[in-house]
Amino acid sequence: MEQPLVSICIPVYNGEQFIDETVQCCLAQTHKNIEILFSDNCSTDKTVELIRKYNDPRIKIYSNETNIGLLANFKKCFTYATGKYMSFLGADDGMEPTCIEKAVNILEAPENKDVVLVNTFIQIIDEQSKTVFTKKFIFGGGKISGKWGIRSNFLYGSNTIGEPNGSVWRKETYDKIPEPKFRNGNTWTTDLDLKFELMLYGNGYVIPEPLGKFRLSNQSTSKKELKFSQAKLFREYALALYRDKRYNMSYFFVITATVNSLLLEIARNVFYILFIKKKKS
Repeated sequence: MEQPLVSICIPVYNGEQFIDETVQCCLAQTHKNIEILFSDNCSTDKTVELIRKYNDPRIKIYSNETNIGLLANFKKCFTYATGKYMSFLGADDGMEPTCIEKAVNILEAPENKDVVLVNTFIQIIDEQSKTVFTKKFIFGGGKISGKWGIRSNFLYGSNTIGEPNGSVWRKETYDKIPEPKFRNGNTWTTDLDLKFELMLYGNGYVIPEPLGKFRLSNQSTSKKELKFSQAKLFREYALALYRDKRYNMSYFFVITATVNSLLLEIARNVFYILFIKKKKS
């Protein structure tokens, strides 16, 4: 039986430092029926040149005529997908070789017809691609209800369902998300907004293995653009979902998210100083 086609969507801007690793982790996937889609946002470095050196027909590069900004390029990358399933990968992040295969096996299983999104545990890696921390999640592994998967994020004040790297979801579900897509998200929560929109239509599933890789470095967006604004952005997002009647959330979740996200922001920056900057120095 032919494997389902999976579209791996990678928005990129000036990613030459890590782009080779990113391409190679895609080509190393044990699920071979994939397309690797780059949406280049007018890079001024050698990003596109480095991608083009790979002679593989599964790699496709789409170049914007002008720089449309981080969020717009994130959204645009998904418009090129043609697969039965879709996946996202940050241009400086990665996945284990079996990541796509294991996620697709979950989605293809007859007992998981209600599952629209598969996540995994995450390896937090540094600039040398060494794992400094393995991020597990409160659910452990297995199926989680879409409603609880969404609301738990605001009870804990942080992402409880995993960074997007290594996530795989059904394209038919993605196409149901009304336009404009991700209208509730902001700089820090667009990936969460994607997952929440999907889980309005079904359940999630967590593979209890660290198959996704999220890079934390001086060059990552989370450090360059967000710094100490995560808690503020998370509160804004909680308010947006509170106002969106589809989510049927009480104001209690806004209050809880405000307090807990501030505490976690402090812990996150301490972690960066102790484990990332210290290792670099």
